[in-house]
Amino acid sequence: MPLPTDLVDLHIHTTASDGLYPPAETVRLAAEVPLAALAITDHDTVAGLPEAAAAARRHNIELLTGVEVSVEFPLGTMHILGYGFDPDHPDLRAALQQYQRNRDERNPRILARLAQMGMSIPYAAVRAKAAGESVGRPHIAQCLVEAGFARTSDEVFKRFLGRGAPAYVERRRASATDAIRAIRSAGGLAALAHPGQLRRPYDEVRRIAADLQSVGLEALEVYHPDHCLEHVRAYESIARDLGLILVGGTDFHGHLRQTVRIGVGRGPLRVPYQAVLQIRQRLAAR
Repeated sequence: MPLPTDLVDLHIHTTASDGLYPPAETVRLAAEVPLAALAITDHDTVAGLPEAAAAARRHNIELLTGVEVSVEFPLGTMHILGYGFDPDHPDLRAALQQYQRNRDERNPRILARLAQMGMSIPYAAVRAKAAGESVGRPHIAQCLVEAGFARTSDEVFKRFLGRGAPAYVERRRASATDAIRAIRSAGGLAALAHPGQLRRPYDEVRRIAADLQSVGLEALEVYHPDHCLEHVRAYESIARDLGLILVGGTDFHGHLRQTVRIGVGRGPLRVPYQAVLQIRQRLAAR
């Protein structure tokens, strides 16, 4: 049974970074749900947006420009989502190019550690897995699985590539402040992604969000497949107390090992079109 068309998904990845489907196919899948709007939020790149925009026009679905940036955060994971920006803005382009260079510096060091462990993978093979410009650990994991060193990408990350594993290499990341300012300089709106992955108590998440709000954060990703109902209620309260826009998405990558589907996550996730309206209203008010 089709879902109502007032739903949106504001966190989706494509082959421009580490997703399974090309941008045009990803948009087609979103239109089939059907969704009223979506945002393509590839890691540290906007390379997939032109193809996605053309597909969105064909399928009569609204597209927000988007990106997801990994930023510095001690002992955990922090990502900043950007929405509604000019993807050709020179300041944002320069920042994303630097983030890509940080990834490119890290990948050969990971491969060198794997080679020392008897798992030699050519970098050309890794790059071939990445249809876009963003090359990272998921592509290395695919190569290791194909070479028979593990059965699944999950196993690769647990044994070799995850934080604390023998082939893990820390990479230079942008500061959250720099990422937020780069997004805002391009006319966009910045959101703190999946706060549950910060692995911090709710009062500390509130403090972190308030600190980021002081440098330009305007939204909080309340709705995410990894957030249980308790998380959602707590993050709704934090966002409303701070005056942040409540956004959300499925973090869809399309990988077969995932049970996440565009628009609905693992089934119950529902992000209303109101989130898109509030983003556009906030941007128009500047």
